[in-house]
Amino acid sequence: QIQQSDTIGGGHLEFQAIDIAKQMLLSSESCHQRIERFNLSARLGQCCGGVMWLLFEKIEAIKDELIACQIAWQKGQSIIRTVSDGQASTWSIANDSSASSNSEFQQDDSKWQWIQSIQPYAMKVMILGAGHVGEAIVRCLLPIGVQITWVDNRDDIFPHDLMDQVNCISTDVPEAEITHFDRSGAILILTHDHQLDLQLCFEALKPSDQAFAYVGMIGSKSKRAIFEKRMSARGYPQTQLESLVCPIGIEGISSKQPAIIAVSVVAQLLQVFEQKK
Repeated sequence: QIQQSDTIGGGHLEFQAIDIAKQMLLSSESCHQRIERFNLSARLGQCCGGVMWLLFEKIEAIKDELIACQIAWQKGQSIIRTVSDGQASTWSIANDSSASSNSEFQQDDSKWQWIQSIQPYAMKVMILGAGHVGEAIVRCLLPIGVQITWVDNRDDIFPHDLMDQVNCISTDVPEAEITHFDRSGAILILTHDHQLDLQLCFEALKPSDQAFAYVGMIGSKSKRAIFEKRMSARGYPQTQLESLVCPIGIEGISSKQPAIIAVSVVAQLLQVFEQKK
């Protein structure tokens, strides 16, 4: 089955690019590269005009170096892809000196080389609670490129089809996972137990040199007021309490359907991470 990810802008150009890529994948030929020139006005009738060159490459998915790079990328490391004129791509795990976020095109009189830096997911989200809302949010986050850590204190709660795509953690002390989570990431508290929610709030909102990018908890305004009162009694400053997002999700959406809640929450997370860029 052939699947597509990402886009080069849509329209006729993208449709033709998809057709060329499909032909290459279905062909038995070992051709690795193909460069096509597209006149956007004359050939494709696109009002923006201009000319575009597209590089097509048929990549062997079973290469050991590519598999090793995929594992490293999933763990948060940058990957360097080097494409040379007439040669298949080579893949390597970036070291500190080569981990630039930019790509570079090099050319001399006879040949060219393109160096692409493939960055790990910029968004990191920890979801505490593997109930129906948590699952809906995970499924909504996956297609947009997010490094997800999913935590629950119940065994065998995680859907089997998601366990290879998400870092699933079953633990009796989920608050300890918050302690070790990247402070540039987001925390979502969605458990089935209000007392556990409170303990997780205590940990996520604990004063620190760097606050989490986002701390959200599912619940009503009444639940928030009760939690604020209890945290205030523990000495949490008002600035910390105000940083808690509860109810979660963008304003104007009141549906209680998990899938709709998920869309609303993911939209809110995208806004947060966009502002952090």
